[in-house]
Order: sequence, then structure tokens, then C-alpha cells
Amino acid sequence: MIFVGCDPGLDGGIAIQCEDGDKDKWWDMVKPMPTTSVGKKREIDEQAIIEFLDFDHVDEILVTIEKVHAMPKQGVTSMFNFGLGYGLLRGICSGLGIPYQLVTPQAWKKVMLAGYAKGSEYQVASHLWPDVDFRATARCRKAHSGKVDAALICEFGRRKGGA
Repeated sequence: MIFVGCDPGLDGGIAIQCEDGDKDKWWDMVKPMPTTSVGKKREIDEQAIIEFLDFDHVDEILVTIEKVHAMPKQGVTSMFNFGLGYGLLRGICSGLGIPYQLVTPQAWKKVMLAGYAKGSEYQVASHLWPDVDFRATARCRKAHSGKVDAALICEFGRRKGGA
């Protein structure tokens, strides 16, 4: 079984892990959400996501997508873009026939950050996968929060097994 975790934001990420959670089997598949430039703006690259998720045996895949919603004091444009990524991921999974489940941030954080302080996502991820580079590029100094969240969402999906 292959598990995929998605943080659907423009600065989100995608992670793939196999069923046993073996640290050696990450397949170098923890990456920032693929984007493309459209004029002066960035948009999610749907074709890159399709290629990323296009496996031969869709019955052996479970995608876990973070369920997003509008929040107070966030801009209309940013919320629209966030919702657009969420909808694109759901649509791509449906179109490819890939089963998916939705998880709220509260639900996956409750499981994955149990016993840790709020905001300790990178600490947990780097503890679980010490050899994974969570930076967006080699030039970055800090971990990419979208990659970190995607990895933890992926692991949440693996632990829950679609339940």
C-alpha cells in the first residue's frame, strides 16, 4: 500500500510513503506543492500533481488531504487560492480513480503531535525521519512547513489506514 499526504496550500506539500513506514522507503518523495508562474503570480501545477499521483495500481493508494476552510482575518484571495488547491487535489484524485480521505488539521495534529508542544511539527517530523531534508531547496535555511505538514499528514493516513 502507498500512502500520500497533501497540504493543499500554494505553499503546501506532497509526501509519499509505503505501508510499513520504513524510513529507507521514502522514495525521495517529499516535495513542496508544485507550482507554475502565470504572469506575476503562482498557481498550483495540476499536470505535475497528475504525474506525481499517476500510479499503475490505484487500488493500492490512499491519499490523505488536509481539509481546509476559511478562517477569520484571512484575505479573500489567499482563502480562495487555498480552497482552489484543496478542490484541485480532490478532483485529480477523483479523476484518476484514487481513493482519498479528508482530515482536519486538528485531527491529524492531535495524533501526530501527541505529547509535544503546539507548533512542534518540524521537531516531530525530523525525529520520525532524520534523513529527510525538509527544506524547499538546498539554499534554504529553514524547513518548508508544507513539506513537514505533508509528511505528517501522510504518516497520519498510514497509521489510520483509511479508517
